[in-house]
Amino acid sequence: AFALKPWDYTIPNILGMYLAKVGRYGEAMAAFDEAVRIDPNFAPAHYSKGWVAEQSGDLDTAVAAHERAIAANARFPEALASLAAIASLRSQWDRVRDFGGRALAIDPGQPTATVAMAAAELADGQYEAAEARLRALLSASPSRLTPHARGVALGRLADALDGQGRAREAFAAYGEEKAQVRALHAPRFRGQDAGAVLDTMIAWLSKAKPWTAPAEEGASGLASAQHIFLVGFPRSGTTLLEQVLASHPDVVTLDEREVLAEAGQALLTTEDGLNRLAELGPDELSRLRGDYWRRVREFGVAPEGKVFIDKLPLNTIKLPLIAKLFPKARILFAVRDPRDVVLSCLRQHFEINAAMFELLTLDGAAAFYDRVMRIGQLSRERLPLTVHQHRYEDLVTDFDAETRAVCDFVGLQWSEAMRDFAETARGKDIRTPSAPQVRRGLYEQGVGQWKAYAEELGPVMPVLAPWAERFGYPAA
Repeated sequence: AFALKPWDYTIPNILGMYLAKVGRYGEAMAAFDEAVRIDPNFAPAHYSKGWVAEQSGDLDTAVAAHERAIAANARFPEALASLAAIASLRSQWDRVRDFGGRALAIDPGQPTATVAMAAAELADGQYEAAEARLRALLSASPSRLTPHARGVALGRLADALDGQGRAREAFAAYGEEKAQVRALHAPRFRGQDAGAVLDTMIAWLSKAKPWTAPAEEGASGLASAQHIFLVGFPRSGTTLLEQVLASHPDVVTLDEREVLAEAGQALLTTEDGLNRLAELGPDELSRLRGDYWRRVREFGVAPEGKVFIDKLPLNTIKLPLIAKLFPKARILFAVRDPRDVVLSCLRQHFEINAAMFELLTLDGAAAFYDRVMRIGQLSRERLPLTVHQHRYEDLVTDFDAETRAVCDFVGLQWSEAMRDFAETARGKDIRTPSAPQVRRGLYEQGVGQWKAYAEELGPVMPVLAPWAERFGYPAA
């Protein structure tokens, strides 16, 4: 159609929309660029480009595109609402109120703007106001809510109920949210069994002969002054620790970017692959290390001469691969009270992938936590890893002592700049749900939150209690 009518800007715009729906974001962006080249004032193409940039995590490009959409059409509520939503991710609450208020003045039922405004109220502790706003959205505009939007609204409603101390109602709302999200994404993961893959790793590690670390990594190995993997489990305080360390002038970090996915898929998901991993020779090791550092640089990180921190909590699962590829690397293993971890996973609003899909039920989250910790424990026992266990609660209660211990382990001199981590975080786009909490600075409210939900967590306590005991947390 575009070949027949190359002046028709609506055709590449429609093509871009369908490319985006099937996840071909690069091609979609090119199509939207073509639409606005033909007509720079075509606001829908600017808005769609912004939406694709949001999905890709490029929030600066998204903001610029939405602003151009508004410049072309000042009464474009979806673009205004998207700017409010991005401001919410960045904890820019004045901008949320500005753009969200403008969107709702044009379209009082606009769902994205409504949820963003509720998030601002939650940040201010206005829990009753947020509850009223969200209940009105859920009851008055059901036809306007996509399944995803409904799930987001339910999650925010649960946050508002939690803020009022209404634990039982909040837990029910979190459950309803997760059921909505699970139903939406179930077709993507039908036939996949993440638990079975982890069980294969556990069985292999349980009987595998420990291997000896290679004496040298080779020319493509160590590309930084010190190479650190920060692992654990989601909601264990890894983002907080990462931002503390990132405030140090001699540190660079990789903010939850997956750079070992292909090697992990090939070498960690079957017994044959794990056996091949144990026997990898120097040439293959060198190639895999080269691939790793190339991907790190593709994400804009220059590790040379710095302490480089690769933070991805579920790289716990990849510890056998890390031990083989990077025997000189050091492992920061973050732990937090397992009961708080699983509760927090149920309360957070993750972007869904195969791992996060496991966290959409209470039983699933507890079982996934148990499997990941078993892999972490077996890896630490059987593989040549240099590990420091870091407790989230220790950082919160005695910041200087814990950060000095971490610095000693990773080879850094302690710096007072690390105390300013909240200010550092405010100037960055952080890719995890922990961003708003980290930008607030240290706070002890995250310790022992599970106690208000002890009854609701009762069914999974037999799974979590042994890990709480192992990590030194009291029974009650």
